[in-house]
Amino acid sequence: MNKEKGIYRSRLGKQTDDFAIKFMSSISDDDWILMEDVENTEAHDIMLQEQGIIELNDLRKILKNLEEVKLKFKSEKLSISGSFEDIHEFIEHTITKKVGIEIGGKIHTGRSRNDQVATDIRMKVRTELLEVFQVILNLIDILVNLANRNINTVMVMYTHTQQAQIGNFAHYLIAHIDHLYRDIERIISCYKRVNLSPLGSSAIGGSSFNLNRIRTAELLGFDGLVENSIDSISARDFALEAVSVLALIMSNVSRIAEDMILWSTNEFGFIEIADEYASTSSVMPQKKNPCSLELIRARTGRVYGNLLELLTIIKGLPTGYNRDLQETKQPLKSSFEIVKETLEILCRIFNTIKINKEMMFNTASESHAMALDLADELVRDGLSFRESHKLVGEVVRTLVKTNKRITEINSQFLEKISNKILNKKISITDKKIKDVLDPNYSLSKRSTIGSANPIFVKRMIKERMKKSSILKKEFANRENRINEAKKLLSKTIGSILS
Repeated sequence: MNKEKGIYRSRLGKQTDDFAIKFMSSISDDDWILMEDVENTEAHDIMLQEQGIIELNDLRKILKNLEEVKLKFKSEKLSISGSFEDIHEFIEHTITKKVGIEIGGKIHTGRSRNDQVATDIRMKVRTELLEVFQVILNLIDILVNLANRNINTVMVMYTHTQQAQIGNFAHYLIAHIDHLYRDIERIISCYKRVNLSPLGSSAIGGSSFNLNRIRTAELLGFDGLVENSIDSISARDFALEAVSVLALIMSNVSRIAEDMILWSTNEFGFIEIADEYASTSSVMPQKKNPCSLELIRARTGRVYGNLLELLTIIKGLPTGYNRDLQETKQPLKSSFEIVKETLEILCRIFNTIKINKEMMFNTASESHAMALDLADELVRDGLSFRESHKLVGEVVRTLVKTNKRITEINSQFLEKISNKILNKKISITDKKIKDVLDPNYSLSKRSTIGSANPIFVKRMIKERMKKSSILKKEFANRENRINEAKKLLSKTIGSILS
């Protein structure tokens, strides 16, 4: 262990106990924000020099060594060890060791770890949000293409896990595509509140140095400032919001995973997961287990747990920075890792999934899911809907009792039950019954916007393709904004060092 007295410990007379250092240190989690912390420091020190607070030659030495830290970290040659409380102390100590305290001691002028770490985390969260944005767009593209190939793939739709109405697989996929679009909209909204700079707020009340907060925000690619210095350093609602968005994403994809798990069973046989994303039994040779999908369900619970952890950490904290906030990084990092891995595995699963169209059609044809279509047709022939509902309900009850399918009925059968239940004679031909109980006919008769009629499904797919193009531009604009800021920072550093 490094036995030097920590650079922040001027107030304290004794070296921190080794066990206490290990307990208090966040260094093991801080590699997640190391690059952000270095860029944060570079931007802050450039601004200090521009404001006449530090000398140009001192800045050059500081930047040269900060750039070396970045290169070593990127090449995995940076050794982060010693009794440091956090990455901020490690970086400042590393630079000071190289250039001496007379120069290295100027790095932190006008800045606190409070505004420093808040800035680092916001920079990291915005990057992570954009990465999630990107992989959701990838998943949407895959699902849209799959839907486009399955517009006429007839299937049963379920409510209460019971066969409900005839639908098609494309219509089902569009429902989940629309969930994912709403997830992206939440990311965009959250991003606007994340991408604001706290830097320059100092510990809580601002700095007596003439800091240019607008300049550091520009160099770091922020869209503006978190203006109030108390709000800047103490707020973590942006982190809560980000993980809330991630929890909703996991909620949506967990439902998709559950459907795929059920539909891959022998009892359904609607889909088959590619071998690459399945597992086997250690003892039962016939098994093909959709384990990757099952883990999506389980990991959804981990993201929910991370959200609850963050809520619990932040609940009831007094206003201002408190060390409790150090513990918010790990659940944030974990949540982003889980969500990105989950979305990526779903991309791979849906890119290779096998759709058993014949099984889907046969199940639909043999089900009682066309009962509503028959009831609607009887309404068009003159019955009230409640009379028709009562009649068809008795028809289905009789069919279940006699182990027959709804496609086996004829006009005579219907008239007999109508006389018995309604004391009414109805007029419907065998041809009309046969037409109504054809799954494709059933779909073609749907006339409401957004229904499973292939005409509406085709239009919905076309509109989703357009929406994806718009969102890709939205993503590119945000990514370019950050990349342009990185170029500006790099160019400024290059100009100073040359």
